Amino acid sequence: MIFSHKMPKNSKNSDNWRKMERWRYILMDFAGRCWLGRRGPGKGIAVVSSGHLGDILHAVPMLKAIRAQNPQKQLFWLVGPWSEPLARRYAHYVDKIIIFGPNLPPLTRGKAVWRQHAFKQWQMALKLRKNGIETLIAPLNGFGRFLANAIQPNRWIGIGERRPPRVRRGIQTVVQPYEKDRYEADALCGLLKPLGIEVRADRLEYVVTPEERQAASEFLRMEAVDLTRPLALFAPGSGWSGKNWLPERFGAVAEWLAAAKGFQIAWVGTPNEVALVPASRSGDWNWVGKTSLSLLAGIMARAQLFVGNDSGLLHFAAALDVPSVSIWGPTSPGKWGPKGNLHRTIRKVERCADCIYWDYRETCRHDHACMKAVGVEKVKAVLENLLVSRCGNHQCSLR
Repeated sequence: MIFSHKMPKNSKNSDNWRKMERWRYILMDFAGRCWLGRRGPGKGIAVVSSGHLGDILHAVPMLKAIRAQNPQKQLFWLVGPWSEPLARRYAHYVDKIIIFGPNLPPLTRGKAVWRQHAFKQWQMALKLRKNGIETLIAPLNGFGRFLANAIQPNRWIGIGERRPPRVRRGIQTVVQPYEKDRYEADALCGLLKPLGIEVRADRLEYVVTPEERQAASEFLRMEAVDLTRPLALFAPGSGWSGKNWLPERFGAVAEWLAAAKGFQIAWVGTPNEVALVPASRSGDWNWVGKTSLSLLAGIMARAQLFVGNDSGLLHFAAALDVPSVSIWGPTSPGKWGPKGNLHRTIRKVERCADCIYWDYRETCRHDHACMKAVGVEKVKAVLENLLVSRCGNHQCSLR
């Protein structure tokens, strides 16, 4: 999530997280509270989207609403180095995109290139203070408090349980309660109520450029994909192993779609997800790790179906109106699942109390029980329902 953070107990990694917040951002926000520089005359709005690709897509409806209602105010968007290229596609909604990468493992995911030095974060915050920020929309956590103390906005808005301690006295804190099943994009739009903006968000957006469409067409031609037949994209990864449905079950569903429904099957994902493609589907197209994100989005726009877990690619399918069926376990489909009649989500049980689904270094402690609870026949039945509801019969290309 972007604007909330709950710390699980009894975990070595969560202890490390606490130590980093304790020593890095408590020291930084202490420096921010002690700094005597005055806030600039501007009345800008700063929005922090410190998550990865899906978080960027979910933040866009909020940014659009701010821009539409406050065209005269400067709008600054703070995004991580990991999501900057995607954020640049929406640069027309803001005045400036600023790189802000909290150096925390669940965000940097062990990549040195994504680790932003604390001094750079400090310099960035002081520049925003000199410019003048009236409203900060940011996480109610350690690095959010650092930003609030260093930037000195009049108002800090975020999702959480309470006003964090050690915040400058002159900063008004507006806390929006966390709702675990409220659609994330809609929850972020809810943060705008203190600004007098009432808006809902039920879908995401991503526009494939003509150049990307052309590149996708050329790629599909080179791969000898038959564009007269429906194409289903299978994404077996998610960014955390605990959210992954079993590869062999994905393979069984792919076999059924190909044999009974006439779909062509292609597997997609990041390079480190190659091992998740089931060996039984060696005859399918395997594009895992072989496409850029922009090329994959162009390919996705030509596909008729997406099947996967809770992942960044699922959000792209939603933004491109690609019919989807997704399997869920640790995370909430009510918060992160696609909305609308084009999409189906499947979840059998809630996550376990000690699940640390947000940290890539963690592993499932219960043998993936929540994901294993979803059977192949259930997924096939949901796919059948989607086919019938979209086409009125059992044989169609969905769109």
